[in-house]
Amino acid sequence: MSAPTVAAVALVLSITACSTNDGEKVQETEKEVFAIHDEVMPRIDSVMILRKQLTQRIDSLDKAGSTAQAASATVRADDEKAQAMRLSQRLKEADSLMMDWMSRYNADTLKQLDQAQALRYLEQEKDKIANVKEKINSSINDARQYLSQ
Repeated sequence: MSAPTVAAVALVLSITACSTNDGEKVQETEKEVFAIHDEVMPRIDSVMILRKQLTQRIDSLDKAGSTAQAASATVRADDEKAQAMRLSQRLKEADSLMMDWMSRYNADTLKQLDQAQALRYLEQEKDKIANVKEKINSSINDARQYLSQ
């Protein structure tokens, strides 16, 4: 083989290798995105259960506040109720973030993008779902801590 032919073959092989590596990286990153999703999605049940428990606590605090004799008991019940309402709102927002992410994620988009663009898209989606995970986990932990008091 002549030197130009060897160089051409080497170039083709290196481009093919890069394309294969990029394709593998896209697949690997997509698996990472869905691993985060699959880890956190089952926690949505906990979100719903905790929201229900917080609603029950709020209702009981409403009753306690209306029957309280002392102003200090009413203030304490109002403070607890406000905290329970904030925690319930955070759980609702975390749930909404998950539902929003799932509705906006589009695997078909990957087919329309070149590998570099697909990788960028997946990295952005990975950041988004990691944020959803953090919000869900922290809101669940905070609600559980409050309810255990």
